[in-house]
Amino acid sequence: MKFYKSILTCILCFICTTFFAQKYSTKTPWIELNGYIKDMQSTYFIQKIDSNASMNLIHNRLNFKFTISPKISGRLEIRNRIFYGEQVKQISDFGKAINQYNGILNLSHLWINEKSFVAHSVIDRMLLQYADEKWDIKIGRQRINWGINNIWNPNDIFNAYNFLDFDYEERPGNDAIRIQRNLNNSSALELAYKPGKYKDDHTVAFLYKINKWKYDFQFLGGMYQTDYVVGGGWAGNIKEAGFKGELSYFIPKRNTLETSDTFSISIMADQTFKNDWYVSLAGLYNSNPTNAFVSSGSFYNSNLSAKNLFPFRYNFYATVLKTISPIKSFNFSFIYSPEKNTVILVPVYAWNVATNFDLDFTAQSFFSEQNNTYQNLITEIYIRGRWSF
Repeated sequence: MKFYKSILTCILCFICTTFFAQKYSTKTPWIELNGYIKDMQSTYFIQKIDSNASMNLIHNRLNFKFTISPKISGRLEIRNRIFYGEQVKQISDFGKAINQYNGILNLSHLWINEKSFVAHSVIDRMLLQYADEKWDIKIGRQRINWGINNIWNPNDIFNAYNFLDFDYEERPGNDAIRIQRNLNNSSALELAYKPGKYKDDHTVAFLYKINKWKYDFQFLGGMYQTDYVVGGGWAGNIKEAGFKGELSYFIPKRNTLETSDTFSISIMADQTFKNDWYVSLAGLYNSNPTNAFVSSGSFYNSNLSAKNLFPFRYNFYATVLKTISPIKSFNFSFIYSPEKNTVILVPVYAWNVATNFDLDFTAQSFFSEQNNTYQNLITEIYIRGRWSF
């Protein structure tokens, strides 16, 4: 019942705001709706293919955009998912695990929570925005993306995400306030605050951006939950290759035997070659790794943070993409860490079947040294179709 009340309250707030703005605006407000429906069949097996288990995911997204006035707009976006199959049954408390959302408002609901069938909805965007030439102010559930690199983002202190979760292109959001001020054509200043449910859950920080020597630089500082954080990043080119990087340093507010400073840095280079070849290389260093790598249980509930983007100290990533035709491409990614010689292989074949319909085939295969032997921990295969509207 709380979920219904939350949705109704959100919709009424947007409607009331729309009517209020209409009364004092010369332009008629309007509403846009877009989204998609996906169906993804997944199968995983451990070492032997006859030990497989499958799951099906029906994934729907509804994106509402409210244009209230030339400078004021709103967004309400709802994510609906239905899971069923043997994998759901094998993962303990699967419904409870996916019903966890990092926000102060309870805007999610488990419609059905059975052993092998789960239906879940969540409002992961709900915000009002004011924007003009100088200011951009957002309040509500939103994504605050301060990252620069494509894979690992130590600067993404508000919304760290698991890049292996390829079925969540929008990435998670948070209940927050974000204020952006354009200082001139080459610099801007941001301030963001994400309140938490508990004392040590708050995050507040500033970000300063500037363009110098044909490079984009950024600098950040603030409080990240139980830590103070300072960091920065850059994006530019070395000849024809893109060159990006970002780093963050986390200092505990309270020094105890269980706390320590954490330094995280990620560097990336990429280039597009002739005949539609694309190559990307990246590396991540974390001074305080957890070394707690769990490959089973899929990627639907990941506890990543800006301090823990990957569980190992040294991590390397490479990808090669070939555009076969305007509607087909093949991508092969390789992740490696010296810790237990961990390897993750991720081949992807994407096909734009029709204007609004896409089909892709993805595999994720995990290898590591376990019990003095090198073995395949798990391999997951995904077939996904997407219709956009």
